[in-house]
Amino acid sequence: MKDKNCYTLLFMIAISTILFSILGSYWNMQYYHQKDLDYFSSPPLASAMRGLHDKLYLTELHSLYADYAVPTTTMNDLTASSGAELFAANIVQSILENGGEGLSTTELGSNPQEVMKYVIDQAEPVSYNFTTASEDYFNDACFIGDSRTVGISQYAGIEGATFLCQTSLSIYDYEKPKITYEGEKTSVHDVLTTKQFAKIYLMLGINECGTGTAQYFFEHYRAVVEDIRRLQPDALIFIQGNLLITQSKSDESTSITNANLMERNAIIATLANQHDIFYIDINESSLCENGALVPEYTWDQIHIKAQYYPIWKSFLLEHAIITN
Repeated sequence: MKDKNCYTLLFMIAISTILFSILGSYWNMQYYHQKDLDYFSSPPLASAMRGLHDKLYLTELHSLYADYAVPTTTMNDLTASSGAELFAANIVQSILENGGEGLSTTELGSNPQEVMKYVIDQAEPVSYNFTTASEDYFNDACFIGDSRTVGISQYAGIEGATFLCQTSLSIYDYEKPKITYEGEKTSVHDVLTTKQFAKIYLMLGINECGTGTAQYFFEHYRAVVEDIRRLQPDALIFIQGNLLITQSKSDESTSITNANLMERNAIIATLANQHDIFYIDINESSLCENGALVPEYTWDQIHIKAQYYPIWKSFLLEHAIITN
């Protein structure tokens, strides 16, 4: 008798674990914005407990009566013998009413696991392609960078944008009071905390070539991008590849070389998702040729001459993202 009670308890624990995992996965995606459902960063069971603490079940109940309300006859077609199946059936019906395709109610109507898989598959973010924009595109933009971005602010002819830039600025200075904004010394992080932008252009990396490894640089760069994403939830983030230097300058250096810049550009490009984070490689413009900065366009083999910065602006306008 004692063994039977033990098996019954274990069975109930297993079923509860499965159901809470499904619920946690759904809440991860729907409310905590963990669309990749990384198990180790956001375990479904932990998210389920967090959701219970946050009283998300009240939100779900409200949704069932408001957004997910379905006719009684339809619910009879999606027969559900448990609370989890009823919850799944309501999700299925909501998806169908909003144009869901390739969805079989007979297969999914009583299978919560398949419903969650379908919902997760359908939640892939929309990908956007580059297009050409007019010059007012930069009116709500913010440019973050080092001396090259200082050059953009002075000579590219970009009007209306905010520039958070400083000569020798590095990714490691993100939270340090290294820039001047509205007459005060502050940090890029603090400005992004207080003001929202629609577009953020980031170009840092050349000053970091002599410090640490490319992986060390990448870890810091990724942390900064993640923090910008947190502080600016509605902004499009444009990661700009670092402009290369002339071949002769690269050959005479052991740290700031085109090989090092290309390596760093390649790894930060992996942060782009074509949804709200994009990678733009200025080295694809006419400023570069044969994998190096054109010597005639630069005055010190690193920075471009003032009259050529409009090429940079045109390249950015040809790589704009227009969303609804």
